[in-house]
Amino acid sequence: MVVARLTIESVTSHTPDKVIAIDSIADRLRLSRPKLKLFQRIHGFDRLRTSEGTSVLDLIAEPAARLVDSVDDPRRIRYLIYSHTIQEVAPSYVDTASELRARLALPDALAFALTQQNCASGLAAIVAAGQLLAADEPGALALVVTGEKAFSPMAQLIPNTAISGDASAACLISLSGNGDHVISYASATDGRYSDGIRLDQELVQQFGAEYPKRLAETVLAALADAGLALSDVAMIVPHNVNRSSWRRVIELLGISADDVFLDNIAEYGHCFCSDPFLNYTHLRDQGRLADGGFYVLTAVGLGATYVAMVLQRGEQ
Repeated sequence: MVVARLTIESVTSHTPDKVIAIDSIADRLRLSRPKLKLFQRIHGFDRLRTSEGTSVLDLIAEPAARLVDSVDDPRRIRYLIYSHTIQEVAPSYVDTASELRARLALPDALAFALTQQNCASGLAAIVAAGQLLAADEPGALALVVTGEKAFSPMAQLIPNTAISGDASAACLISLSGNGDHVISYASATDGRYSDGIRLDQELVQQFGAEYPKRLAETVLAALADAGLALSDVAMIVPHNVNRSSWRRVIELLGISADDVFLDNIAEYGHCFCSDPFLNYTHLRDQGRLADGGFYVLTAVGLGATYVAMVLQRGEQ
């Protein structure tokens, strides 16, 4: 899928100040010592951030407010899309997207949540925003916000795979803007695994065996749609599922481990939909994004949806 004119004007992320070591929550997650060592030594997890004591609304409003403040006229923001992985981020009577709209003082924006693709929902929301903007007046903007709290052991742990921490991110989306241009987007869903963390053991093993190949295929599909080769890519900006899964993807792609940004797995863990945006902003803040360079953002949502998005860095 080639995405015409779609631009990420700006992106920002937020991580709470409180740091916890994963060994300090091993009992909470019912991790045996061997399981803990699996996460530390094989999967590459070490620390997480927690927003304990604050609400999910506080967490997601932090980066979103920064972007709203950067817009010359906030009334241009016509759409507010809140993307999250966990369906129940708040009590059933709370509409978090509408609450966020009120917090950001965007009364005229259409606010809604997007969650059906789980951890792939953040990148999917950028494409959805582009489709909405294409039917709107010139100059309209969309705000995509991600983030949620790992509020329970079930929410925080994907058995044998990932441990999640708290983070949030926000992207300001336009058409024909001056930011980072979305060159292509590839998505593939395999509904055999729709039960997610409730899969039986046979399907868990089958999903794990197929995962690297399907993700590698999705990355290559996005590059093919963009008319690019792996050699044209400055960096793959991944989701932080774990290091061992990415080693297998890297091997299948035939690239160097240095071509995939994995530093944040140890520092923040898996942060649901926010991972690729968190990683992208960290690369930017470290001065590691080149003007005009091509970058591939990836994510996989349990269920199972594989996505990859090719960006060309705008001139800053």
